[in-house]
Amino acid sequence: MRLWVKTMRALALALLIPIGSYLAAAGLLSHIPAYSDWHEPAEGITIYVETNGVHSGLILPANAAGVDWSHRVHPEDTPGQPAPRWLAFGWGNRDFYINTPTWAQFKWRYAFAAATGQGDTLIHVDLLPSVAPSHDVRPVRVSVAQYHALAAYIDATFADHREVIHGYGADDVFYAARGQYSIFRTCNVWTGGALKAAGVKTALWSPFDDGVLRWLR
Repeated sequence: MRLWVKTMRALALALLIPIGSYLAAAGLLSHIPAYSDWHEPAEGITIYVETNGVHSGLILPANAAGVDWSHRVHPEDTPGQPAPRWLAFGWGNRDFYINTPTWAQFKWRYAFAAATGQGDTLIHVDLLPSVAPSHDVRPVRVSVAQYHALAAYIDATFADHREVIHGYGADDVFYAARGQYSIFRTCNVWTGGALKAAGVKTALWSPFDDGVLRWLR
């Protein structure tokens, strides 16, 4: 019995130490800003950073400042849908994305596989007729040059081969993507990376959405 207790304590400690270290690092680095001296320009392109409470993403104009996303999101990918004014981009693990249309379908095996870096990734695109700012949808104005840098970051995430996968409904779609998802490179790290590519103030590193939105008005 004593050996069993000692073994269980050792296993618990082996789990708690890395988990505690991970959460501590996330808490610390999410409070340290990259590009701390950045300020919104007086004029430019307005984008939005959104979250569903766990997963963050970016909402961009479908066509602005010379960036036309129809070269990636073709009209035939979502037949019957009107041309969108806005596109919401998110990035994540392929199996988790496809098999978790809502949190009611959440399964630990998909979460574990994603967290440990197993499987491919996808870009999820929602076609939006409009965008309304809210607590979970934060507007950010960037210069044209910054917008081009941010758009280039998203564009480079699309895989070289074009693979289109039906979304959860008629107005969203998935595309094959580059990169490997893990607890160290989550969807929120991807979103933060896009903001950093544009030189926008954001967390130095945050695997959670609150570190991304913390710096936005």
